[in-house]
Amino acid sequence: MLKGIPQIITPEFIYALSAMGHGDSIVLADANFPAHRLANKNLVHLPGISIPTLLDAVLKLFPTDDLHDKSGYVMAVAEADLKKGVTTPIWNIYKDIFAKHKLAPYLGEIERYAFYEEASRSELIVLTGENTPYANIMLYKGCILDS
Repeated sequence: MLKGIPQIITPEFIYALSAMGHGDSIVLADANFPAHRLANKNLVHLPGISIPTLLDAVLKLFPTDDLHDKSGYVMAVAEADLKKGVTTPIWNIYKDIFAKHKLAPYLGEIERYAFYEEASRSELIVLTGENTPYANIMLYKGCILDS
């Protein structure tokens, strides 16, 4: 145990976060995400954790890249799902979490297959137990600057 580190951040996860460099991306993936197929580098399993809980914990430790105009990127809802009435209220929760951490509450949307392609280049994918549709979110690591 370490002081100040949320308990849901496992030793394996903290190591992977620490090893990431500026511009590397992390995907917080829902339970339906094809993480095993796409993870080319690090894959961490946190099956009992929701993405909002994990996002809040990660943002306590993880500097986001201010070279991106969005604080995070989600998988855009497919046209067929939009026609079925699928909505994404979890995205509003993400915006609230960003605001809590003094980040701009802006989400970028990436088309499904483009999201998968970008995720395959991620330094880290965290497969959670989240079962909300379109809950996947990608963050880019920034720098910690002396001030």
